[in-house]
Amino acid sequence: MMKHLTKLTCVGSILALLCQCQSVESKADRAKFHAADANGDGKLSLEEARKFEHKRVFDLIDYDQNGSISLQEALDVSPESNRSKFNEYDLNRDGKISLAEFDKVQTKKGYVKQRFEAADRDGNGFVTLQEADERVQFLQAQAGGAM
Repeated sequence: MMKHLTKLTCVGSILALLCQCQSVESKADRAKFHAADANGDGKLSLEEARKFEHKRVFDLIDYDQNGSISLQEALDVSPESNRSKFNEYDLNRDGKISLAEFDKVQTKKGYVKQRFEAADRDGNGFVTLQEADERVQFLQAQAGGAM
């Protein structure tokens, strides 16, 4: 259970997609960037970033890997979870959260969009690897190198 709590703590960082996957060189993790780049064009669209990030977080919470999040998994992985928060995601009220439900609620909340827009320095709707690196470096500077 502690392993899962640690993973979720990393997910809750300032910039989950970009800063949590940094290397010692203060650069975005190349493997994760390329995994998120579904069409292989060398840049991330908001849709690519959203799909990748929501699936990554969903998989961390679904630690039994059965394709859905139970209330117990939510409670085990996220200390701030409760029945009310779980019900916010369980849109069809079947007692479990599917990836589609998770994606829908997370998209509505707009967390990935906010982080994406902060990284998209030129505002062209894409995040390049250079922009991801710059964002990681910026966040490290803001955190006083503690990341």
